[in-house]
Amino acid sequence: MSLETLDPSVVPETEADPQSDAMKDQLRKDVASWREGRADGSTAREGELSVAIARPAPAPRARRAKPAAAAPEAATAKKKPFGMSYDGSSNADYINYMISRGAR
Repeated sequence: MSLETLDPSVVPETEADPQSDAMKDQLRKDVASWREGRADGSTAREGELSVAIARPAPAPRARRAKPAAAAPEAATAKKKPFGMSYDGSSNADYINYMISRGAR
């Protein structure tokens, strides 16, 4: 048994040359056609760039309905102003505590 029969991924040199030549020819043709397309497309694009593009006007947005006004009772009720709690003690207790510690 030779290595050629054991490994099918290895292509013998006699078959590789015509295959590689055919692939190279195909690639050359592809590159040539690509270059021709590039050269022809560049002149067409120059003319297209000078033309202004008309864009459609955006559709107007729907406006949201305003929520109903709050009940007048809420405006008459007075709330306490925000007060910070010092671990459950009042402001006066906290001030006395800080003074006893020597803070000014």
